Amino acid sequence: MAAIRPAAAAGSATAAVASALLVLLAAAAVCSGSSTATGDEAELIASTGSMSITTRGQVVVPAMYVFGDSLVDAGNNDFLQAPAPKAMPPNGVDLPRTILWRTGRFTNAYNLADIIAQHVGFRRSPRAYLSLTPLSWLDLLRGRVGTNYASGGSGILDVTGNGTITLREQVALFAKTKAAILRAGLVGREGLDGLLGRSLFVISTGGNDFGAFVDPGGVPLSRAPEFMAGMVADYLNYINELYKLGARRLVLLGVLPVGCLPSQRATTADGECDGDGNYLSELFNSLLRVEMAKAVTTSVPAMRYSIASLYNVLTDMIANPTLAGLREVKTACCGSGRFNGEVECSVDTNLCADRDEYLFWDTVHGTQAAYRRAVRAFFYGTTREAEPINLHQLLQDEQYYSAATARYSSI
Repeated sequence: MAAIRPAAAAGSATAAVASALLVLLAAAAVCSGSSTATGDEAELIASTGSMSITTRGQVVVPAMYVFGDSLVDAGNNDFLQAPAPKAMPPNGVDLPRTILWRTGRFTNAYNLADIIAQHVGFRRSPRAYLSLTPLSWLDLLRGRVGTNYASGGSGILDVTGNGTITLREQVALFAKTKAAILRAGLVGREGLDGLLGRSLFVISTGGNDFGAFVDPGGVPLSRAPEFMAGMVADYLNYINELYKLGARRLVLLGVLPVGCLPSQRATTADGECDGDGNYLSELFNSLLRVEMAKAVTTSVPAMRYSIASLYNVLTDMIANPTLAGLREVKTACCGSGRFNGEVECSVDTNLCADRDEYLFWDTVHGTQAAYRRAVRAFFYGTTREAEPINLHQLLQDEQYYSAATARYSSI
């Protein structure tokens, strides 16, 4: 398997600065009051079907908290220091003009976090944590809307994506966020537990960690089962931390078919998917399914979750592009070289005009069109697309989970 070049790696955010910012903004929010909904909470969309939004300000969930990598990053990497790559043009080329040119999204328009957010009533993903303004902090300190901690290029392992906000740091930032909400006093502890229990937590991570197998002196493929077991164990530790902090509705995006990315096709003699890359994806995804099923019977009993299979959905699109409404499922829309997968997307590389007909945007990311089809499958598909339940079913349970009624334990 060739080196996976995530188009996102960034400089680190310091916990001290983040903590200080939380305290200052919490104090500011308390002084300013909270009589009306503001910021992204007012930016809602009307949808059709059983999850329709009927009145302004009504959403399916109180808030959405996003963690992970470039598949869901809404702009945190834009605020990290050089040499962090940014999602510069032509990334975001198809976003509405009302969104600033610096979109922070590693695709042509909306990413997976945005589209999931749209399905639950928001206009797009909650704001990137590092982009929060005092006004949007006011929403957050009321336990509403949520925020996005994801950082492109990050992984489960601390050593992945040097300079990014690691998953460990993202979870720690959420802990600081919750502490700031309680200090602000705009919502009590019991009320916050109820809000968090009904909120949606979304995580996309794991794929960037596969770089450990291709780095000089990296992990041999023969050790993949052991390595993946360690990765999944670490992942579950972070999920357990989120559970202790109040998460009760969880969406885990499985790792996509890494071997079928344009960057990997470009390395194979026949131009087909790289078997080693897909083996790693399948191994990780299968272990995650098994260990999550165990966890909900022991350490996170009140957790309801859905594992969305990017692997199955994307491989189905590749196998049946016409059925998926796509024309090109091998070559990236933006980039250069074989399959447009050898040179990262930029203003100096190729750019397709018919982006809604492409599965892949660049060397490693999908297009908005592909993401929309994928999320629809996650919400309304069978257990092949999302298990043990789909996202629509996950949101049907209106039980108010309270931290006081579920015992905590460590994985």
